[in-house]
Amino acid sequence: METKSYHIIFHIDMNAFFASCEIAKNPKLKGIPIVVAHDEPLRKSIVLTASYEARKFGIKTTMLTRDAIRLCPSVKIVEPHYEYYTYYSKMFFDYMDKYTKIVEPMSIDEGFFDMTALCDKIHPLELAKKIQNDLNNMGLPSSIGIGPNKFLAKMASDLKKPLGITVIRKREIDKMLWPLAIEDMIGVGKKTAPKLREIGIHTIGDAANYKDINLLKEKVGDAMADYILDRANGGGSNILSLPKPDDFASVSNSQTFEHDVNSILIMKDLLKNLLNSVCNRMERHNVVANNFGIQIKYSDFQMISRSTSINEATNDSYDIWPLIDELFEDNYDRTKYVRLLGVFANRCVKKSAQNKPYTLFDDLDKAEKENQVKKLLNKINNNLGDNAITIGIKEDTKASEVKPRFSALEDGNETSGN
Repeated sequence: METKSYHIIFHIDMNAFFASCEIAKNPKLKGIPIVVAHDEPLRKSIVLTASYEARKFGIKTTMLTRDAIRLCPSVKIVEPHYEYYTYYSKMFFDYMDKYTKIVEPMSIDEGFFDMTALCDKIHPLELAKKIQNDLNNMGLPSSIGIGPNKFLAKMASDLKKPLGITVIRKREIDKMLWPLAIEDMIGVGKKTAPKLREIGIHTIGDAANYKDINLLKEKVGDAMADYILDRANGGGSNILSLPKPDDFASVSNSQTFEHDVNSILIMKDLLKNLLNSVCNRMERHNVVANNFGIQIKYSDFQMISRSTSINEATNDSYDIWPLIDELFEDNYDRTKYVRLLGVFANRCVKKSAQNKPYTLFDDLDKAEKENQVKKLLNKINNNLGDNAITIGIKEDTKASEVKPRFSALEDGNETSGN
């Protein structure tokens, strides 16, 4: 097999994924400002995602629902349906599987795809247009970035949202990358950007051409300085692959709040979302774990990490939540505000049998009833043949003809506002 001297990497990112899934299931939501959040009476839940119509009012992910309502009194609050998101995520990755097996999933709604071999036969822009159009017809609007490495592909997909297709070549970084604010560089967060501005680095171009390397390293550390200089000049890895289940030793997801919080309700809401995210990724890679934990970073930047183990490995968020809840209750310092929360699973192993995981927001009585129904259906199907009777959700659109599986959420960036 010929080894290419170049790579063509696609980064595909679903636009407002949770909201898009809700719209695909209920087209009446199209064109109006909506937020996906738990609609509880005091409006203290957090926004999991907002449609682009809602974002025009300044509504952001992790914002309090009541703050979103203040910004847009007409905004519609839609309860999250995690089984939808899992189903559409699987639809997305199954669709992309026919184009390439060299995949690096980043979250439930985005991933890197090596299209090098395929683009010998079709121009990358034509391929991107076909993929974007097909996904849109499935109810999955997306933005696609194309570059010679993962960094440039990701930067490209972020440039035009929603429904953008953007190419960044190394020879074009002075025009496409350098004019961007330094905060727009992937990996440069709210903590690092002010330090860079203090030494005169206001744009990515400033970083690319910065001469006082020692001062830069003094400000942000050696590793971060090397990263900034390399990426500002178009560097980055072009190697990606789908990990084998046996390689999945651990899975984690974390989220920084827009503002430091001390509301137990808000923090537990986010922990549930993060756990669903972790469990979905485990489910998709057919792994289970018997060690789960949480991370808490306080406003003073103190970070703690606590975990606990169980005898029977699982990826069922319904079963794991009591462990996460107990860890939080036992270890959270109620005198402090929290900046970041994380959930992780360790000691992942390949699972031998497929079990049905419930999401954390399923009604407990309903979950038990469904478990009894499942046992009954298994008995019937054993007598009448496989899939004689199946459980499904009535479809509202043409986008999905196959019934969704019940599963937890994939990890990643939805909670960071895709």
